[in-house]
Amino acid sequence: MIVIEINAIRRSGHHAFINWLISNIHEVKYQENLCKWKFNTIQGNKNILWVNEGEQFKDITLNHIDNNPKPDVLIISYESPTKSTLSKPNYSLLTDNLRLKWDVTEHIQFSLVRDFYNNFASLSTKEDLSYFFSNEERHAPNSMLMRYIYLYKMQLKQTLNTFKGVIYDKWVSDEVYANEVCLKLIGKPNKYRPIEIGGTHSSYNEEQLQVDSLLKRYQKTKWPKWLIDRISSDNELVELIEQAGFNKHDLEIQEN
Repeated sequence: MIVIEINAIRRSGHHAFINWLISNIHEVKYQENLCKWKFNTIQGNKNILWVNEGEQFKDITLNHIDNNPKPDVLIISYESPTKSTLSKPNYSLLTDNLRLKWDVTEHIQFSLVRDFYNNFASLSTKEDLSYFFSNEERHAPNSMLMRYIYLYKMQLKQTLNTFKGVIYDKWVSDEVYANEVCLKLIGKPNKYRPIEIGGTHSSYNEEQLQVDSLLKRYQKTKWPKWLIDRISSDNELVELIEQAGFNKHDLEIQEN
Protein backbone atom coordinates (compact mmCIF):
# COMPACT_ATOMS: atom_id res chain seq x y z
CA MET A 1 0.00 0.00 0.00
CA ILE A 2 1.14 3.52 -0.81
CA VAL A 3 0.43 6.10 1.92
CA ILE A 4 0.22 9.80 1.04
CA GLU A 5 -0.22 12.32 3.87
CA ILE A 6 -0.92 16.01 3.29
CA ASN A 7 -0.54 18.60 6.07
CA ALA A 8 -2.45 21.81 5.40
CA ILE A 9 -4.91 24.19 7.04
CA ARG A 10 -8.51 24.85 6.10
CA ARG A 11 -9.21 26.86 2.93
CA SER A 12 -5.68 26.24 1.67
CA GLY A 13 -6.85 24.61 -1.56
CA HIS A 14 -5.67 21.17 -0.48
CA HIS A 15 -8.96 19.48 -1.40
CA ALA A 16 -8.69 20.68 -5.00
CA PHE A 17 -5.03 19.63 -5.01
CA ILE A 18 -5.86 16.10 -3.83
CA ASN A 19 -8.67 15.88 -6.41
CA TRP A 20 -6.08 16.81 -9.04
CA LEU A 21 -3.60 14.25 -7.70
CA ILE A 22 -6.25 11.49 -7.81
CA SER A 23 -7.24 12.61 -11.32
CA ASN A 24 -3.66 12.08 -12.47
CA ILE A 25 -3.37 8.72 -10.70
CA HIS A 26 -6.62 7.49 -12.30
CA GLU A 27 -6.21 9.45 -15.53
CA VAL A 28 -9.76 10.70 -15.07
CA LYS A 29 -10.67 14.40 -14.88
CA TYR A 30 -12.64 14.66 -11.62
CA GLN A 31 -14.58 17.92 -11.65
CA GLU A 32 -16.73 17.12 -8.61
CA ASN A 33 -15.43 17.29 -5.06
CA LEU A 34 -14.17 13.83 -4.06
CA CYS A 35 -14.09 14.48 -0.31
CA LYS A 36 -17.87 14.38 0.19
CA TRP A 37 -17.37 12.05 3.15
CA LYS A 38 -14.65 11.63 5.75
CA PHE A 39 -13.87 8.23 4.21
CA ASN A 40 -14.23 8.04 0.46
CA THR A 41 -13.13 5.16 -1.76
CA ILE A 42 -12.45 6.18 -5.34
CA GLN A 43 -12.30 3.19 -7.69
CA GLY A 44 -10.06 3.21 -10.73
CA ASN A 45 -6.79 1.75 -12.02
CA LYS A 46 -5.79 1.95 -8.36
CA ASN A 47 -8.29 1.77 -5.52
CA ILE A 48 -7.81 4.92 -3.46
CA LEU A 49 -9.11 5.64 0.04
CA TRP A 50 -9.15 9.32 0.99
CA VAL A 51 -9.52 10.07 4.70
CA ASN A 52 -10.39 13.72 5.19
CA GLU A 53 -9.51 15.47 8.48
CA GLY A 54 -7.53 12.45 9.59
CA GLU A 55 -6.29 14.28 12.70
CA GLN A 56 -9.80 14.00 14.17
CA PHE A 57 -10.49 10.43 13.14
CA LYS A 58 -7.32 8.51 13.97
CA ASP A 59 -8.93 5.60 15.80
CA ILE A 60 -11.78 5.36 13.29
CA THR A 61 -9.25 5.39 10.44
CA LEU A 62 -7.22 2.56 11.97
CA ASN A 63 -10.38 0.53 12.56
CA HIS A 64 -11.70 1.22 9.05
CA ILE A 65 -8.50 0.04 7.34
CA ASP A 66 -8.22 -3.03 9.57
CA ASN A 67 -11.77 -4.12 8.80
CA ASN A 68 -12.04 -3.38 5.09
CA PRO A 69 -10.10 -4.43 1.99
CA LYS A 70 -6.87 -2.45 1.99
CA PRO A 71 -6.67 0.22 -0.73
CA ASP A 72 -3.80 0.44 -3.18
CA VAL A 73 -3.33 4.06 -2.16
CA LEU A 74 -4.29 5.64 1.16
CA ILE A 75 -4.49 9.44 1.15
CA ILE A 76 -4.91 11.19 4.50
CA SER A 77 -5.32 14.96 4.75
CA TYR A 78 -4.98 16.99 7.95
CA GLU A 79 -6.27 20.54 8.39
CA SER A 80 -7.31 21.43 11.95
CA PRO A 81 -5.32 22.88 14.86
CA THR A 82 -5.91 20.09 17.36
CA LYS A 83 -3.78 19.13 20.34
CA SER A 84 -2.07 16.48 18.18
CA THR A 85 -1.32 18.68 15.17
CA LEU A 86 -0.19 21.66 17.26
CA SER A 87 2.31 19.49 19.10
CA LYS A 88 3.44 17.96 15.78
CA PRO A 89 2.53 20.36 12.92
CA ASN A 90 3.69 17.92 10.25
CA TYR A 91 1.45 15.29 11.76
CA SER A 92 1.45 11.65 10.70
CA LEU A 93 -0.49 8.72 12.07
CA LEU A 94 1.90 6.26 10.45
CA THR A 95 4.15 4.33 12.84
CA ASP A 96 6.76 1.63 12.26
CA ASN A 97 4.25 -0.97 13.43
CA LEU A 98 1.61 0.29 11.00
CA ARG A 99 4.11 0.25 8.14
CA LEU A 100 4.59 -3.48 8.70
CA LYS A 101 0.94 -4.21 9.43
CA TRP A 102 -0.30 -2.40 6.32
CA ASP A 103 2.62 -3.52 4.14
CA VAL A 104 3.45 0.08 3.23
CA THR A 105 5.67 0.09 0.15
CA GLU A 106 5.93 3.88 -0.16
CA HIS A 107 5.24 6.77 2.20
CA ILE A 108 4.89 10.29 0.80
CA GLN A 109 4.30 13.17 3.20
CA PHE A 110 4.31 16.89 2.45
CA SER A 111 2.78 20.21 3.43
CA LEU A 112 0.53 22.21 1.13
CA VAL A 113 0.67 25.94 1.80
CA ARG A 114 -1.28 28.80 0.27
CA ASP A 115 -0.32 32.49 0.18
CA PHE A 116 -0.81 33.69 3.76
CA TYR A 117 -3.17 36.58 3.07
CA ASN A 118 -5.26 34.69 0.52
CA ASN A 119 -5.60 31.72 2.87
CA PHE A 120 -6.66 33.76 5.89
CA ALA A 121 -8.98 35.93 3.82
CA SER A 122 -10.77 32.76 2.71
CA LEU A 123 -10.83 31.47 6.28
CA SER A 124 -12.49 34.64 7.49
CA THR A 125 -15.38 34.33 5.01
CA LYS A 126 -16.49 30.89 6.12
CA GLU A 127 -19.62 31.04 8.21
CA ASP A 128 -18.23 28.95 11.05
CA LEU A 129 -14.97 30.93 11.05
CA SER A 130 -16.36 34.43 10.50
CA TYR A 131 -15.34 35.35 14.06
CA PHE A 132 -11.67 35.13 13.04
CA PHE A 133 -11.26 38.87 12.68
CA SER A 134 -13.77 39.77 15.40
CA ASN A 135 -13.06 41.83 18.51
CA GLU A 136 -13.75 38.75 20.65
CA GLU A 137 -11.05 36.83 18.82
CA ARG A 138 -8.69 39.75 19.26
CA HIS A 139 -8.83 39.45 23.03
CA ALA A 140 -9.21 35.68 23.31
CA PRO A 141 -6.31 33.92 25.03
CA ASN A 142 -4.88 31.15 22.86
CA SER A 143 -7.36 32.13 20.15
CA MET A 144 -8.27 29.85 17.27
CA LEU A 145 -6.82 32.42 14.87
CA MET A 146 -3.44 32.28 16.60
CA ARG A 147 -3.53 28.49 16.57
CA TYR A 148 -4.13 28.50 12.84
CA ILE A 149 -1.29 30.98 12.35
CA TYR A 150 1.08 28.79 14.37
CA LEU A 151 0.15 25.72 12.31
CA TYR A 152 0.55 27.73 9.12
CA LYS A 153 4.03 28.95 10.13
CA MET A 154 5.28 25.47 10.87
CA GLN A 155 3.96 24.09 7.59
CA LEU A 156 5.39 26.97 5.58
CA LYS A 157 8.76 26.47 7.30
CA GLN A 158 8.63 22.79 6.34
CA THR A 159 7.81 23.70 2.74
CA LEU A 160 10.50 26.35 2.35
CA ASN A 161 13.34 24.79 4.31
CA THR A 162 13.10 21.10 3.42
CA PHE A 163 11.43 21.15 0.01
CA LYS A 164 8.82 18.76 1.38
CA GLY A 165 5.93 20.91 0.33
CA VAL A 166 3.78 22.37 -2.40
CA ILE A 167 2.86 26.05 -2.83
CA TYR A 168 -0.81 26.14 -3.83
CA ASP A 169 -0.58 29.47 -5.67
CA LYS A 170 2.26 28.23 -7.91
CA TRP A 171 0.53 24.92 -8.50
CA VAL A 172 -2.71 26.55 -9.65
CA SER A 173 -1.02 29.17 -11.87
CA ASP A 174 2.20 27.65 -13.21
CA GLU A 175 1.87 24.65 -15.56
CA VAL A 176 5.58 23.85 -15.37
CA TYR A 177 5.48 23.77 -11.57
CA ALA A 178 2.32 21.60 -11.58
CA ASN A 179 4.04 19.14 -13.90
CA GLU A 180 7.15 19.03 -11.68
CA VAL A 181 4.99 18.35 -8.62
CA CYS A 182 3.10 15.57 -10.40
CA LEU A 183 6.31 13.89 -11.54
CA LYS A 184 7.83 14.19 -8.08
CA LEU A 185 4.82 12.77 -6.22
CA ILE A 186 3.51 10.01 -8.51
CA GLY A 187 6.12 9.71 -11.25
CA LYS A 188 3.71 10.76 -14.01
CA PRO A 189 3.43 13.98 -16.04
CA ASN A 190 0.46 16.20 -15.29
CA LYS A 191 -2.56 15.77 -17.60
CA TYR A 192 -4.99 18.35 -16.20
CA ARG A 193 -5.13 22.09 -15.55
CA PRO A 194 -5.49 22.51 -11.77
CA ILE A 195 -8.12 25.25 -12.16
CA GLU A 196 -10.40 22.78 -13.97
CA ILE A 197 -10.35 20.19 -11.17
CA GLY A 198 -13.08 20.23 -8.52
CA GLY A 199 -12.61 20.99 -4.87
CA THR A 200 -14.53 22.32 -1.88
CA HIS A 201 -17.01 25.06 -2.80
CA SER A 202 -15.49 28.53 -3.05
CA SER A 203 -15.67 30.75 0.04
CA TYR A 204 -16.72 33.53 -2.34
CA ASN A 205 -19.52 31.58 -4.03
CA GLU A 206 -17.83 31.69 -7.42
CA GLU A 207 -19.23 29.06 -9.74
CA GLN A 208 -16.41 29.43 -12.27
CA LEU A 209 -13.02 29.82 -10.62
CA GLN A 210 -10.42 32.06 -12.23
CA VAL A 211 -6.72 31.97 -11.38
CA ASP A 212 -6.47 35.76 -11.11
CA SER A 213 -9.34 35.85 -8.61
CA LEU A 214 -7.85 33.03 -6.53
CA LEU A 215 -4.57 34.90 -6.25
CA LYS A 216 -6.26 38.11 -5.10
CA ARG A 217 -8.64 36.90 -2.39
CA TYR A 218 -6.89 39.18 0.08
CA GLN A 219 -8.22 42.22 -1.81
CA LYS A 220 -11.78 41.20 -0.92
CA THR A 221 -11.04 41.49 2.80
CA LYS A 222 -10.81 44.44 5.19
CA TRP A 223 -7.95 43.64 7.52
CA PRO A 224 -8.31 44.82 11.13
CA LYS A 225 -5.35 46.97 12.14
CA TRP A 226 -4.91 44.97 15.34
CA LEU A 227 -4.41 41.83 13.24
CA ILE A 228 -1.90 43.49 10.91
CA ASP A 229 -0.03 44.76 13.97
CA ARG A 230 0.00 41.28 15.44
CA ILE A 231 1.27 39.78 12.20
CA SER A 232 3.98 42.46 11.97
CA SER A 233 5.13 41.74 15.51
CA ASP A 234 5.67 38.03 14.75
CA ASN A 235 9.21 38.14 13.35
CA GLU A 236 9.22 34.49 12.36
CA LEU A 237 5.97 34.86 10.41
CA VAL A 238 7.17 38.06 8.72
CA GLU A 239 10.41 36.38 7.63
CA LEU A 240 8.60 33.32 6.28
CA ILE A 241 6.07 35.44 4.37
CA GLU A 242 8.92 37.44 2.84
CA GLN A 243 10.91 34.31 2.00
CA ALA A 244 7.85 32.81 0.26
CA GLY A 245 7.12 36.02 -1.63
CA PHE A 246 3.72 36.46 0.01
CA ASN A 247 4.27 40.13 0.96
CA LYS A 248 1.36 42.47 0.24
CA HIS A 249 1.50 46.27 -0.05
CA ASP A 250 -2.12 46.93 -1.00
CA LEU A 251 -4.05 45.51 1.95
CA GLU A 252 -7.20 47.40 2.88
CA ILE A 253 -6.75 48.06 6.59
CA GLN A 254 -9.55 49.18 8.86
CA GLU A 255 -8.87 50.98 12.10
CA ASN A 256 -9.58 49.19 15.38
